[in-house]
Amino acid sequence: MRGPKPKYSIDLTPEEEHALRKLAKAHTAPYVKVVRARILLAAYDHPEWSNRQIAEEAGCTRRNVRKWRRRWVERRSVEDLPRPGAPRRFSPSGESPGDGPGMQSAAGGGSAPRTME
Repeated sequence: MRGPKPKYSIDLTPEEEHALRKLAKAHTAPYVKVVRARILLAAYDHPEWSNRQIAEEAGCTRRNVRKWRRRWVERRSVEDLPRPGAPRRFSPSGESPGDGPGMQSAAGGGSAPRTME
C-alpha cells in the first residue's frame, strides 16, 4: 500500500454488509448511494488498500472516499446530511401549496358564489 494508512477503518456487521452489497448491485437505487456502498465495501474487503486505490475501484475521488469512510464511522449511514436553511416552499413537482382543487383563479372562469335568499 502506497501512501498513508487510512484514518478510518470500516467494520461491518453481517446485516450491514448484506444491505450494502444489495445497494451496490441495485439498478434502481440513486447512483450516489451506489457509489457510497462501493466505497465502503472496497474499504471493508481490502483493508490494506489506500484511499487512492479505493477511489480508482469505485470511480470517484479520494476526497469522496475519505468523506464516506469518516461518515460511516460517525453515522453508519450512506444518507445525505440534512440541508441547511429554511425548508422548501414549493414541492419538487412545481405546484405551490395553494394550487389545490378548491382554488380557482378569476381568469380561470370561476363564478362568484351564489347565496340563497
